[in-house]
Amino acid sequence: MDEELKEKTRKTAELLFRGVDTAEGGYALWRQFDKELAKQISMFFTGQLYSREVLSQKQRELCAVAALTVLNREEELRLHIHAARNVGATREEIAEVIFQMLVYGGAPVMVEGLKVAKRALEERGEWVEKKA
Repeated sequence: MDEELKEKTRKTAELLFRGVDTAEGGYALWRQFDKELAKQISMFFTGQLYSREVLSQKQRELCAVAALTVLNREEELRLHIHAARNVGATREEIAEVIFQMLVYGGAPVMVEGLKVAKRALEERGEWVEKKA
């Protein structure tokens, strides 16, 4: 296995998912079925795709937040909200991306996305209720 790709995969995963409980995430599940295939999938996603420099990590994670909100993939959305915060996206930027998904996914999807965002921010100790 290419050592440079392994190192890039490790560094990108650490950047995005440091401090995030991924014990029940995709990679952990994939490994339960096929360790070698899980490693190959991770090397592609994290080591090749997520490490590209065409978009900043922040832009990439805000795109992931948008897509996962519309797809209503709550667990993956939670992980990528953590990743977005880890690479500099603000609470307001994350919320704005989720609000924008009202147009593409409807109000219920937007509301669920905001609930996931609140939960992720609470997990990070970053939730502060805004006064109306």
